[in-house]
Amino acid sequence: MKKSVQSSLVAAALLLSFTSLSANAQSVSQDSSRNARTQSFSGTVTYDGSGAGTGGSEGTYVGYNAGAVTTEAKNSFFGANSGPVNTTGKLNTFVGAYSGYSNTTASSNTFVGYHAGYTNTTGGFNTFVGNLSGKFNTTGFWNVALGLQAGYNNTTGNSNLFLGNNAGFSNTTGEANVALGINAGSGNITGNGNIFIGTAAGSAETGSNKLYIANSNTSNPLIKGDFSNGTLIFNGKVGVSTSTFPTTVGTADVSAYKLFVKGGILTEEVRIRTGWADYVFAPGYQLKDLASVEKYINKNGHLPNVPSAKTVEESGLSLGEIAKVQQEKIEELTLYLIEQNKKLQDLQQQFNEFKRTTERSTEKN
Repeated sequence: MKKSVQSSLVAAALLLSFTSLSANAQSVSQDSSRNARTQSFSGTVTYDGSGAGTGGSEGTYVGYNAGAVTTEAKNSFFGANSGPVNTTGKLNTFVGAYSGYSNTTASSNTFVGYHAGYTNTTGGFNTFVGNLSGKFNTTGFWNVALGLQAGYNNTTGNSNLFLGNNAGFSNTTGEANVALGINAGSGNITGNGNIFIGTAAGSAETGSNKLYIANSNTSNPLIKGDFSNGTLIFNGKVGVSTSTFPTTVGTADVSAYKLFVKGGILTEEVRIRTGWADYVFAPGYQLKDLASVEKYINKNGHLPNVPSAKTVEESGLSLGEIAKVQQEKIEELTLYLIEQNKKLQDLQQQFNEFKRTTERSTEKN
């Protein structure tokens, strides 16, 4: 009985030993298989994946065909078919399936995302981050596109900055454009030197040297400019050192006013387009006699049709209106002077006649 138990224990121990050896053998086999795929080449290149490259130096190629034929240094390709035809391009970083797929000799590019920089061949110093970002760039340099399909159609355009999904989507050869926001500048194709800020800002603009700041595709954004002729348009109320936009001042309606300034305004010239007071010289104008004017002043303390000090203090002045009123008073004063001059001439004539009559009477005596 004891021998039977001992035999069973020995058999169990041998089974456990064989199982352990089998597991260790399997682990060794897996490690060997892994080491066959991932290893150091010439001491500086790390690669992993069927067809992954082994050329160049200080490179890392991970994924099917990643960096397959690369011969230059300091490239890092991660993802199936990332940089598969790159040859002498260096200092590139491609992350994502098919990122940098067509890159051959271009250097210093960073493409992150599925098909990011897919068509790029010789364009360098580009940064495309986001699925399909900069997909059709071929020889464009110094571009930055961040977002899904940002800079999607750019081919040879240089020095563009597209930030946001579909930002700069249609740009092909345009240069020095800045589009910040989802769909910003998405419809511009060949324009140069544009700045589009905000969701869909300038998405319908096709020209060059334009400024749009908006949160929609409107053609009348909050701020619109043209760098070519130095114009800037504000489609809304503007406050300088103030965020208050009153609709009335005293009894005056200022709801249509667009510029509100807290503090003084210094300028070399102000030109106001308004009506003028030449109606004073029109036939039939009723010029008040001076006695009536005097009576009005004594009663009200100011000239007829001129605002009082209290009104000015409470409601302010319309420069165009007060300039017209002052001109009215100047023209009325001119009519008073003309009238007085006529009376003086008449009196002078009467005096001269009286003088001649007196002289003749004296001569007779």
